[in-house]
Amino acid sequence: MSLKKKKILDLVEDNYVFASVLHHFGINFYDYPEQNLAQVCAKKGLKPELIIAGLEDVVDDDYEHLQYLMSLPVDLVIAYLRHKHFSFIKHTLPYLAKLIDSYPTINKPSVINDIRTLFPLFVEDFIKHIHHEEAEDFNFIEEIDLAIKGRLCFSKLFFSLKSSSIKSIAAEHYDEQEDVMAGIRKLTNNYQLEAGSPVLLKVIYSELQSFEKTLIIHAQIENEVLYPKALLLEKELYKLMSKQACLN
Repeated sequence: MSLKKKKILDLVEDNYVFASVLHHFGINFYDYPEQNLAQVCAKKGLKPELIIAGLEDVVDDDYEHLQYLMSLPVDLVIAYLRHKHFSFIKHTLPYLAKLIDSYPTINKPSVINDIRTLFPLFVEDFIKHIHHEEAEDFNFIEEIDLAIKGRLCFSKLFFSLKSSSIKSIAAEHYDEQEDVMAGIRKLTNNYQLEAGSPVLLKVIYSELQSFEKTLIIHAQIENEVLYPKALLLEKELYKLMSKQACLN
């Protein structure tokens, strides 16, 4: 059967990641339990071929990014991480929130009700972490990089260097990111589903698990690429500052 003639619900059942691709095109799969892709596209004025291309192009390449970023200078690594943060806040988290909110209300204690309560709290803490990381850690590293390149006076970094170091920032980051999704993972019993669970719940669990994996890789990029590069820059900066002090 061609993808055009396949029911939206069956497409998602085959690959839960397809739900996010459909969402990108303005299609909430749970709103069309009986219609196929061609019917929904006709209703929304979309080209099925465009959506099919999107479905066929779903690739998780974060590990490839990890290898590629090893070869880049620190300013480009930070640019990549900022872009990922933007994507988390503007796309991933709203999509997850919409999936969770769209699940039918259950008038008895249930995992989905607990997730519905916990997830906004998780999002709030996560966004605070991102803003702190960008305003404090990333900016500090960028200033060190600029100073080495001669685009920022060493004196501008005097107080920052006195109160902080890349080593302490890296250690703090490692402690903070150790298990950010622990609460949700515990609630879902490691994303275990009961037999006969609705497709929407399967998608929610799949997307939460996928997001957790993405966060692990994201933290790995910070811990294994960004901070080691920043440590080298910090050492180089101190050498330059020491050399300048001797000349004076």
